[in-house]
Amino acid sequence: MLGHAFQSMLYNTRDAWGSVSRNVHWLMVLLFAGQITLGKYAHGLNLSPQKLDLLVWHKSIGITLLLLASFRLIWRIAGTRPETLPGTPDWERKAAALSHTLFYLLMLAIPVTGWLMNSAKNIPFKLFLLVPWPDLVSPSEPWGKVFEEWHESLVAAFIVLILLHVAAALRHHFIKRDQVLNRMLGRGPSQ
Repeated sequence: MLGHAFQSMLYNTRDAWGSVSRNVHWLMVLLFAGQITLGKYAHGLNLSPQKLDLLVWHKSIGITLLLLASFRLIWRIAGTRPETLPGTPDWERKAAALSHTLFYLLMLAIPVTGWLMNSAKNIPFKLFLLVPWPDLVSPSEPWGKVFEEWHESLVAAFIVLILLHVAAALRHHFIKRDQVLNRMLGRGPSQ
């Protein structure tokens, strides 16, 4: 009995997100918020040792986010997902499905384009200053600029998607007064 109760806390059920999904979600929220802030700040600095140090951290966190997003996608595909709440209009189901698909694409594409940019710009990189990281492409200054533009454009799209996601969660919580947000917070009647 205790094993089943523990599993239902750890894994997703038809009624609730499990602790793995919730914790990885909120960890990624914090890391992406820090990552976007760090990237914008470092990008605005003149070339200096401080900028280079910040960019090493930015790249390291980016690779960490790529690994977390990959894990999260596998966890989502392999596991159960909570069912959509009864009475949810069809347009809302479709919008939620589209936004989650876009989130996963962007969570993977943003770090990959950063990695491609770093590779094309021929900048040696060690993950958290420890692990030498391979290049994805050969050095090419023109491609480095292309990947940089893609990276920045994807981040801008991601920020817009985050704002829409937050607005939808707040709408569910304060206007519709349903359990959508509570399920990701780990509270509510189904927890």
